[in-house]
Amino acid sequence: MATLDADRIEAFLRHQLDMFNQGQRDDFIAAYRDIAPGGLLIDDPVGSDRQEGLHLIGELFDRYVGWKLTFVELIVNGHEAAACVRNEGMMNGHPVTVHSLETYHFGEDGTFLARYFHPAMSA
Repeated sequence: MATLDADRIEAFLRHQLDMFNQGQRDDFIAAYRDIAPGGLLIDDPVGSDRQEGLHLIGELFDRYVGWKLTFVELIVNGHEAAACVRNEGMMNGHPVTVHSLETYHFGEDGTFLARYFHPAMSA
């Protein structure tokens, strides 16, 4: 599989954020399946054990149902991207806003590595 170009990567990242915010779980997961035919790898948070498998994106979706995510900044260079994301939702019955720094690597082999830097929290 050829490396994705920057325009395709940016379009995917913006589209998946929209699908998440609209609660479109099946379409959200399908987008990851299409963009990562070689597999999905996630470091969440960075520093923890790397996890593998498309099921992870469904678990993340389910954990943060009702949250609203907004790109504060999204930068795509080549086959990688970095973003600052504002995450707004409810935690322990209280509204919260936290920011995460996220990096994304799209491998020539069809793999997708997402790395999430965020404050320790449990939703």
